[in-house]
Amino acid sequence: MLNHLENFLKYLSLERNYSPNTISAYRRDLNDFISFYRKDTGEEPDIKTLNKNKIKPYLRNILLQKKSRRTYNRHVAAIKSFFKFLYKNEEITTNIAANINSIKTESRLPEFATLVQIENIVKHLSENDFLSARESLIFEFFYGTGIRLSELYSLKYDSINIANKSMSVIGKGDKERILPISTIIIEKLHTYQNFREILLNQKGKFCDYLFTSKDGNHLSRRQIQRVIASLLKRLATISKTSPHVLRHTFATHLLDNGADIMSVKELLGHESLSTTQIYTHVSLERLKDVYAKAHPKG
Repeated sequence: MLNHLENFLKYLSLERNYSPNTISAYRRDLNDFISFYRKDTGEEPDIKTLNKNKIKPYLRNILLQKKSRRTYNRHVAAIKSFFKFLYKNEEITTNIAANINSIKTESRLPEFATLVQIENIVKHLSENDFLSARESLIFEFFYGTGIRLSELYSLKYDSINIANKSMSVIGKGDKERILPISTIIIEKLHTYQNFREILLNQKGKFCDYLFTSKDGNHLSRRQIQRVIASLLKRLATISKTSPHVLRHTFATHLLDNGADIMSVKELLGHESLSTTQIYTHVSLERLKDVYAKAHPKG
């Protein structure tokens, strides 16, 4: 079964262009299923003899662990996708996972910061040295372009066209999109780049990637997350402190200020308009709250 799993993951990478994060999640969830099956039955799973009833105990165990519905559905999606792959490649005669259903989840509105909160962060930013200039630019990229963490992590300096005020990013499925960048980003970019060149020269290093560590190496995803978490923790009303909060904020503020939803969809790099529509719900809920507080009969 492990050989089939590796073939499946290669298929996701080479033919479906899934992101490394998604492939890693599929690998983790399917290995978890294999490990559970071994412990539960004392046998190695065999795709020729597996059936729906032999998968159910694993899914039941996830529910018994009181994990979230989203986590449960993620495991279901991995199993369904894997057995669909096996069936299409005629490794099995019946898609035994076809009728395994996910469970309904509650719709959760994404968390975002208000304009006042963003301004509060900005006024505390400085660009006095390499680290502060890097922090300021990272924040501005997330809030000013709606870029994903994986996209910012992979961003190279030559992907930015200062003359056209734009940059090229590689999103999910290795799809390229062009994003506009503001004058503010360009100004912060110049400041950061000056500090960056001095640091790389001192370290005798060369780095293709835009964001580097103080040692001159490619700045890790975890380090980027820490930069944003440190800034967002200043906002007591924000429970989440991931870069995705700023992506949500970018989209919400655009719609609040009259941007059309199709433009926001393209800027975010969403495949489906339904994914973008969640932000219209955010804006509507905010307007309801303003109405309730401000209208005499609200």
